[in-house]
Amino acid sequence: MANNVRTVERSIERIEVFPVRLPMTASFSFASGSAGKKGGTAPHVFVKLTDSHGGVGWGEARPVPQWSYETQESVVSTIAKHLAPAVVGLPLSDRFELHRRMHAAVGRGPSTGQPIAKAAVDVAVHDAAARAAGQTLRSFLGGSDARDRVDLSYTLTAHDAAEARDQLETARAQGIKHFNFKAAVDRATDVAVARAVCEAAPAGAFIWADANQGFTPAEAAYAADAFHEAGVHVLEQPLPADRFELMRALRKKTKIPLAVDEACVSPGDFFRYAAEGLVDYLVVKVTRSGGLFPSREQIAIAEAAGLPLLVSGLTDGFVTKQAACQLALAFGFGGPAALNGSQFIDESALFPEKSKHEAKGSVHLDASPGVGLTPDEGALKTFLVKELLP
Repeated sequence: MANNVRTVERSIERIEVFPVRLPMTASFSFASGSAGKKGGTAPHVFVKLTDSHGGVGWGEARPVPQWSYETQESVVSTIAKHLAPAVVGLPLSDRFELHRRMHAAVGRGPSTGQPIAKAAVDVAVHDAAARAAGQTLRSFLGGSDARDRVDLSYTLTAHDAAEARDQLETARAQGIKHFNFKAAVDRATDVAVARAVCEAAPAGAFIWADANQGFTPAEAAYAADAFHEAGVHVLEQPLPADRFELMRALRKKTKIPLAVDEACVSPGDFFRYAAEGLVDYLVVKVTRSGGLFPSREQIAIAEAAGLPLLVSGLTDGFVTKQAACQLALAFGFGGPAALNGSQFIDESALFPEKSKHEAKGSVHLDASPGVGLTPDEGALKTFLVKELLP
């Protein structure tokens, strides 16, 4: 009879949301807006999932309305009023059904609906499931604990060549070897910045320019050729995300490798660009893509198309950063990863042992189960935006 006894599977019992504002330590502007200013605060939404056995998993959202349409208010209400009720009671391991239910609760627009909110729930589910299995997230996703380091790419915020060079040298002193810079903010200085970065970067550095949809077709063609001549390795999202035909025209005019970000939310989005030969990299961005599960689908498409990976974020917090690194390592990718939250956000109160995980230009993962860290819940509550609590 013992052979017929089945272990009761854990299910999602409760999902809590913690809207907070965290201190900004530096300003960050890009072509479509700003992620915040030094001395201000940045909106985040942490998600705590509790399963039927009392196990816990954490996820996190970083809404930036100028980059995506989601706000802190919309993330909180979407999770609390729509996503959480739809998935409570679901077996923890059924991540396919997790996304089916989330899509049923909040449907698709042109692409995945409310992906940043969904990503926070998705990461919390993966964290809880991997912890319950006693595995690191990278092993849970099919990788190996032997791969435990991801090299970071430093985001240069300067739009002046001399200042960009100074920022690069400061980053090199911290052990960082790879660099990305924001283009299309000051078009008059873009080429000078690109040349300065390429000249000052160490041998073997990977350098990419991100225009965040900021160029016109003519500007994109000019910048692409100038960046390619300077030594930039890839130009990301040079044109508006909803103008597929413009990327097709640019691809015919320039030799520089291209990538998309804002235009690549769902796996279907990326398949379209890859199938037409318009992109040379997949930019893995967990929060943009609705979580780890759909990001894995995008990676599968990239592998089938023979395209390499890059990993990126937009001042995401440390939970998302660790989750993205766990995902990358599960597929053998060790960087560069432009996961730049630590450059702009002070999370030291939430993660007092953060230096054990991030040092000398890399994220270092240990053998802790799940994502590999837990925010200090007491400290988290000191940053609460109480008027947004559901």
